[in-house]
Amino acid sequence: MSKIGASIIRFSLQQRLQHGLLALSVLMLILTGFPIKYSTEAWAAYVIKLFGGFANLFLFHKIFAVLMIVSAAYHIVWLIWTFIKRGPSWEMIPTFQDFKDAIDHGKYLLGINKNPPQYGRYSYLEKFEYFAVIWGVIVMGFSGLLLWFPGMFYWLPRWAFGVTRVIHSNEAFVCMLAVFVGHFFHVHFNPKVFPSSMVWWNGKISAAHLKEEHPMEYQQLIASNPELRKIEEYESRWYRSKPLIYAELVVFLGLFVYLLYTFIPLFLQGII
Repeated sequence: MSKIGASIIRFSLQQRLQHGLLALSVLMLILTGFPIKYSTEAWAAYVIKLFGGFANLFLFHKIFAVLMIVSAAYHIVWLIWTFIKRGPSWEMIPTFQDFKDAIDHGKYLLGINKNPPQYGRYSYLEKFEYFAVIWGVIVMGFSGLLLWFPGMFYWLPRWAFGVTRVIHSNEAFVCMLAVFVGHFFHVHFNPKVFPSSMVWWNGKISAAHLKEEHPMEYQQLIASNPELRKIEEYESRWYRSKPLIYAELVVFLGLFVYLLYTFIPLFLQGII
């Protein structure tokens, strides 16, 4: 970004550590998980070789599964500690306003509305993503434990394990799409923040960026910190970069075609 104004701490060290653990575990679970399911595919052989064999790959998958569970437990403990220390916070809870914002955002993207919705601390997309992660961790965690320790669930019928295997792999596929197509674009490839928003790394967001992405939170902030009005307006040098936009279109189209060609047939086979 060309000119950075006053910086604001948006995410604490604890939040960044939780995000880091979850991100590392999920990315490594994707990398190690799909070669397990599709071990006969040519591309899977390269990944298996990278880890020194199938046994090692499977071991690493289990290790990062434990790390994902640890990150979830870490988050729960942090939520409880925050509740005790600061009291309840409802900022992440979806409301009717989020439903309205989603409709207004759709109208804005279609050119019906001239201005985008005005978000507070979290937009409806961020709330959706947060609860989608909770859903994903629960589904992947419990289904993974059942597949890892089938003896503990001996009382379940045989078909339950087959259904669990399908649920586990298909949820992983949805997770991969959400991470690489949705989340990565918003955090890394969006021309407004390219090559990356650094909030996940240092917790900081510029006052100008906050004003643009979360205007209602910005208004609340400057009400108690009037000096933040004197910020330097900034704009990413990539914001209106046509080469970047066209390059991203090519990359995302290529990724989409690759997923269609490689994983969709395998995904459908798993269902059928």
